[in-house]
Amino acid sequence: MDARQLKSREKLRTAILTLAASRQGDEITASEVAALAGVNRSTFYEHATSPSGLLELVLSTELDEIRERHLRHATAETADTAMAEVTRAVLHHVDEHARVYALGLNETSGSASLHPMLSSHFGASIRLLVSLQAVTIEDHDTVEALPGHSGATLERADSSRAEQTSPILLTEMATRFIADGSVGAIATWLDTPEPRDAEAFLHAYRQLLPAWWPLST
Repeated sequence: MDARQLKSREKLRTAILTLAASRQGDEITASEVAALAGVNRSTFYEHATSPSGLLELVLSTELDEIRERHLRHATAETADTAMAEVTRAVLHHVDEHARVYALGLNETSGSASLHPMLSSHFGASIRLLVSLQAVTIEDHDTVEALPGHSGATLERADSSRAEQTSPILLTEMATRFIADGSVGAIATWLDTPEPRDAEAFLHAYRQLLPAWWPLST
């Protein structure tokens, strides 16, 4: 992207964030964004196919930069600290664009909902941590030996569980569970009065996450 395109992108970024702070993305037109940005309508379409698409691009670009900065080099030893840092950074991002997210995460946002975009971001972050082996998602469900249960019975029970919950399925279920749940938690946090307390969010968030998920104090 050359200097002219970068300048246009920044103007469009400012314009869409301004408009999306007062209206749903699907209520904004490309012409409005272009006019506020001071660019031609054709220039708008060089960067996005719709105002909602532009808004998601702008927000996801910021979120991707946060992930890259805090998680790219995470290890099993540093994962808990990295997760705390990236969560604080995401909360700062959401709070900075609070009016945009308040509308985009509203239950009435419909096709303009930002829930899928935000959930997808969290899902990508979890998959990155798994690929880096900073997080391991395993089946911790075990059958304890009980009086009257033979070893063969326990072996069959373990085998049945392994067939029912494959590592791939478990990882994907855990990813979606944490990603979608995190969006819901953030939407609830956005409903609290300003100034919002990121540490209060983290305190509650730690209690909701599974025990194996890394998140330091």
